[in-house]
Amino acid sequence: GKYCVKVRSCSAGEWRTLCRDIKCSSIYQDPRWLELIEQVYPRLRLHRLAGIDDSREVTWLLPLVEIKVIGKLRPMLISLPFGNYGGFLYKKDPSSFSAEHIQLPLNEFFNASRAFALEIRELEGSLQGFEPGGDFVRYELTLPATVEQMWKETITGNARTSVRKADKFGVEVSFCEGSQLDVFQELNEQHAAYHGTPIHKRSWYPTLVEKFGKQSEIVIGRFNGTPVGALLVLYHEEKAILHAAISDTNYRHIPVMDKLLWAYFEKTISSGGVTSFDFGRTRADSGKRFFKRKWGAIEKPLNYSYLMKPGHVVPQILPENPALAPAIVVWRHLPRWVHRSVGPLVRVRIPT
Repeated sequence: GKYCVKVRSCSAGEWRTLCRDIKCSSIYQDPRWLELIEQVYPRLRLHRLAGIDDSREVTWLLPLVEIKVIGKLRPMLISLPFGNYGGFLYKKDPSSFSAEHIQLPLNEFFNASRAFALEIRELEGSLQGFEPGGDFVRYELTLPATVEQMWKETITGNARTSVRKADKFGVEVSFCEGSQLDVFQELNEQHAAYHGTPIHKRSWYPTLVEKFGKQSEIVIGRFNGTPVGALLVLYHEEKAILHAAISDTNYRHIPVMDKLLWAYFEKTISSGGVTSFDFGRTRADSGKRFFKRKWGAIEKPLNYSYLMKPGHVVPQILPENPALAPAIVVWRHLPRWVHRSVGPLVRVRIPT
């Protein structure tokens, strides 16, 4: 039958009810992610779209957030920002869908909006009738049955050497469910300042941890008692995803990240319950690919699909963009109070 799309001006509770009967492909599709964005950035406009068939049954859902991108007068619609993935939640098997099921009705909504672009970050399969793009891949590791197998067969010799080196430095690792947020925040500010990237509001990570509770975990690495690195891992069903990995650049001579990951894998494999670890998205031409590969992670496609208004192109607001190099250099040398006060105003306009 013919399908239509309408914007759901429903409450968070009503959206939760709709999502309850539909399987999420990632934790970012969990209704709490929209609630997180809504709570921390209340001025952002959210759209909760539903595909309704002729019998008024929900076929799919699509969460979207309007981002007023730097350098653009019109906003951009994204599913979803501030995380790795987004995309459709399907109540029916999408393999039999034609353009009229998704692309045509969504295009009608898009054309009526002020947005110059609509971006959908899909984990599974490209979308028919949409313009492909994004140039991102992701890396996923299927965890072996034992720690010994992980050490001897899964990771490379380079990874083992880095872990041993960190051990010689005496790096210690601790695990917590949010009790070390202040430590994480401080490391994150230092890490972002060094790389010239704006930070979220101070309330972003505490609110994230509060909403996801035991589905979030912070891992801290210390050298001589000083925090030098951290991981923020999120959990969805039997999958773990590396949401954030940060380190103190003053300790670049210590392979802190290798030690953090190895300690995490040791604990997780021994505890059981988690079957795969998602290292998150990476640009296809990024050197970070080699780091993820040495842990045995396999490259998988990450499908970015677009609807574009005539005369517009997808903005490239990424640190790798050469045009942003001067701004990054200036940002790196600004005082910390500027990063804290002005950074969130800039961060909320970056569609990543």
